[in-house]
Amino acid sequence: MSDPLEPARVRALAEALIAVPSVSPDPEGERACAERIRAALPADIEHGTWTTPDGRPIIWAFLRGDSYRTVVLLGHVDTVGVAEYGALGDEHGVGVAFRPEALRRRLLEHDCSLNSDAALRALSDLEEERRAPGTWMFGRGALDMKSGIAAGLAALAALARAPERQGSVLFVACPDEEHESAGMRVAVGELLRMRDERSLRLLGVLNLDFGSQPAAYAGVVGKLLIGLWVLGEPTHVSEPFRGADPARLAAAIVTRATLADELVERWGELEGAPPVVLRLRDLKEAYNVQTAREAVIELNAMTMARPLATTLEAVRGVVVEALRDFVRTRHARSPSGEGDGRRFGSRGDDGARAALDTQVLLYPDLLRRAGRDPSHDPLADVDGDPAAASLGAREKTLDRVRRLAAEARLSGPAVVIYLLPPYYPHAAPGEGPLCIAARRALAREDIPVLPFYPHISDASYVAWRGEPAAQVAEHLPALGREYELPWAAAAALDLDVVNLGPWGRDAHGLFERVHAPYAFARLPRLIVETVLETWR
Repeated sequence: MSDPLEPARVRALAEALIAVPSVSPDPEGERACAERIRAALPADIEHGTWTTPDGRPIIWAFLRGDSYRTVVLLGHVDTVGVAEYGALGDEHGVGVAFRPEALRRRLLEHDCSLNSDAALRALSDLEEERRAPGTWMFGRGALDMKSGIAAGLAALAALARAPERQGSVLFVACPDEEHESAGMRVAVGELLRMRDERSLRLLGVLNLDFGSQPAAYAGVVGKLLIGLWVLGEPTHVSEPFRGADPARLAAAIVTRATLADELVERWGELEGAPPVVLRLRDLKEAYNVQTAREAVIELNAMTMARPLATTLEAVRGVVVEALRDFVRTRHARSPSGEGDGRRFGSRGDDGARAALDTQVLLYPDLLRRAGRDPSHDPLADVDGDPAAASLGAREKTLDRVRRLAAEARLSGPAVVIYLLPPYYPHAAPGEGPLCIAARRALAREDIPVLPFYPHISDASYVAWRGEPAAQVAEHLPALGREYELPWAAAAALDLDVVNLGPWGRDAHGLFERVHAPYAFARLPRLIVETVLETWR
């Protein structure tokens, strides 16, 4: 009988998973990848399916041991898109992204003609692949995270063959992690139900997602998607400083916010990632020679421990400074030299700032300005256009903001700050059984356990240790309407997270690649050793 930890076998499984396009959200592709995972489960292991509201499967498998002390192995089946692979001009088109060997040949052929920053960073690894074929595996999902799934399945098969098992393993593979974590938001409640029905003692979650170095991580960062609705004052394009161009103000906010030290969170000596813009556009519906009235920004902010209120106030401060500079420039260059000076600048800096403060509102401020009481019922709906009923959660949120601004008779320039789905809570490094065991097992292998897995992850939802959901809902108007969070189940689970997955480079990019010797030879054994240590 072949060894389930044999590297060639693990690599072949990873290639088979990569070959199944599962770009999220794609029910058909994610379903096909889940079926491939189901087929790769160890023989005779108990397994089943949970489903998302749109029918995508969440695969689970339970390896029963001599006790119900259980380690959860967690991964996701989906990937991001592949449009950038069209630049390679391969005969398979963008489909070459799912063919690791064909992609490898193509990249080795064309590395000299590709002059992007990513290509330049990849040159040394491509040269290493020429010298030592098989060092790197390329392809969409090779790193994030089908190699991790393959390693987890290999480890599960090896544990299933163990003559004695002091504990149990629950393997879970979810769809939609790259989109809104629809799979994991269902799985959390199912994990809680299974725990209670079977009297399992869940020891922690071993997440199998990728890293940028051979390391494990205890704890996981959270994510805020911060919406900023920017209201301007339209004007003729030949008199740009007579009005207030929201596109220019939005650009000023983006420049300042993405470079602002005060928006970079720190935890001890660890420095988090700066905010990143995921969307920036005006809301003009057609061409004309009038400046836009509105613009929107969606700002991604990573969190580690800082309270939500502190983060939002820091964002508000950055926006006030951007608006202050915007108004100063407008006043200086307006035809009359007055304009905003009458509204904001005639009382000196202190007066100007105080006036501008009233033009930058958090969502509860907007509710109050519109005559609503946010503390009375933060989930109370705002009447919207019936035509907006089919919109998604982010579009519905924008619709609410615009209607409340109209009720409040808000005039530009002004900015409203709110939260959008998806929301991911952070979890600090824990001291539970899995964390203790992982540090002990991995120290023997010279693998560090670092604080906070630095990437957005489904693992965020296995505990809820931050603000109460009602406090989040005050700023996240879609919560409880179009968007649900499993906060009660997550709080009841309250599990520590350790991330132990493959490492590589350029996740979500054209040169996505995984370091094969680690992913297929070393990682499965590290997973086995960590589980065994946790059972002891």
